[in-house]
Amino acid sequence: MKRRTLLAATGAAGLATVALGGPAVARPAGRGPSVALVPLDDRPVNTYCAEMTAASAGAEVLLPPRDLLGRFFTPGDGAGIARWLDGTDGVDGYVISVSMLAYGGLIASRTAAPALADALRNLEAIRRLRTRGSDTVIEVHDTIQRLAVTSTGTDLDNYRDLLVQWAKLYDQVVNLGQEALRAQLDAVRARIPDAVVEDYLAARARNHQVNRLMVEWVADGTISHLVLSEDDTAPVGLARAERVELEALVARLGVGDRVEIFPGADEVNALLVARVVAAGAAPTYRVEYAGVSGEGWTAALEGIPFAENIRRHVTSVGGRVVTGDADIVLAVNTPSATTGQRGADLDAFVGRIGELLAAGTQVVVVDPLIVNKGDHDLVSRVETRLDLPALLSYSGWNTGGNALGLALAHGTARWAYLRSSGSGFGVPELREPARAHAEYLLYRFVKDDPWKNVVQVEAYAHARAQGWDPLALTAEQKRYFDGWVRDRLVPLTERYFADHFAGHELVLGRRGRKTFTATLDRVTAVRVELPWDRLFEVTLEPSLRLR
Repeated sequence: MKRRTLLAATGAAGLATVALGGPAVARPAGRGPSVALVPLDDRPVNTYCAEMTAASAGAEVLLPPRDLLGRFFTPGDGAGIARWLDGTDGVDGYVISVSMLAYGGLIASRTAAPALADALRNLEAIRRLRTRGSDTVIEVHDTIQRLAVTSTGTDLDNYRDLLVQWAKLYDQVVNLGQEALRAQLDAVRARIPDAVVEDYLAARARNHQVNRLMVEWVADGTISHLVLSEDDTAPVGLARAERVELEALVARLGVGDRVEIFPGADEVNALLVARVVAAGAAPTYRVEYAGVSGEGWTAALEGIPFAENIRRHVTSVGGRVVTGDADIVLAVNTPSATTGQRGADLDAFVGRIGELLAAGTQVVVVDPLIVNKGDHDLVSRVETRLDLPALLSYSGWNTGGNALGLALAHGTARWAYLRSSGSGFGVPELREPARAHAEYLLYRFVKDDPWKNVVQVEAYAHARAQGWDPLALTAEQKRYFDGWVRDRLVPLTERYFADHFAGHELVLGRRGRKTFTATLDRVTAVRVELPWDRLFEVTLEPSLRLR
């Protein structure tokens, strides 16, 4: 991606003053931190989002060669990635997805096909990294497998919902002793072929064994810090039972200060990149809600109150939640107590964000309310009443945990950069991180609202009208929709920039009492394509010019 090559020549503009998790690696003057990333898979949320999070802080993400990462149902090359890790040197930290390194990616991890022996062999690369350097920062992310299997367009899809139902009932009856549900459990099980259940349980057992091993590697010092994320979870189910066992292991080994477990998955690459980039800064966050408190609200596909998920994500990025004065305010879009109160709540919420920005407070907007898209009722108010480039970050993508983590990662990395921007580097070195920040902020707003709420809806309808499956396109259908989506999303992005970014002042950095700014000028290019053979996500990479 453009950012990797571009940043190699740009300055850190001050991040050298932020200590990393261990002794800093010696690097040329003016070069920002670098992070070697093994992503969860090759989708933009796991590659581009991590790269742009780092770029907004003058840092660089190094990825394995593209052909090692696989694509959609084609697994990545875990053994090849292990060899790539062996050849890395001189970086400031590692962020490693176990799903990719062990199994070839998130989708591959949900099937029993990858052998445990091969997975363990690939994971030895983490051990070798530790052997090479006792102070090496090694951030690791593993997933607690979700209840649903991946939609494949095959007969397996006929049992997808039944497997989820069975996994929940099994936990309730066998683990939680709710015998009144046994007849229902048996009835659902009878509708699922043995081979489907056996493959499902074999994948879960293998993954759980590796989850446990990663906790043990934290205890013995191999891993610096670990996140176990619950991929699309629920209050009951086999994932809940696995999480409880892992929490007990964490407590027994005394590694609770180095292991977090929370709902999410796709956001963790960016979150841990931000942790490396901002390490030592120890930001504080105050949470303000649009509606009900996150203490009493649980987001869809999650199993803990959202306030607790916030605390765990904040800890993972290296910060802490406070109730008083804070470095950053997390403005979180939660539901209103009543439907009739919604408009007034959103008006007050956006008004409050405006007051905070006017007072010079750094604000991250988290939009976890609706699965898979931003809340247009919120975003439309933000667009008309706020200076969008003044925000640290925004995200409304996918699950609540995903939205939270992506916004938190970007906002934290950018805050840490601005905090240290007075270290002595000149203004030119401040421009590239600011431009990356604006590009990523534009990406987030366009992708999470008009793409998800308008263009994707139209694309799904168009595909179905032709008898095509929007989640399983043929190669020819994918080529057609690459053009179809590009024809709509490129001009939409350009209009969005013209309406909400063009002519606005962008903060480059601060030195003493002086704040350096530039003006957002125009869009110079927009790259658009479908990363996988489906319409669920899109690659959108805007390039901007400052003046």
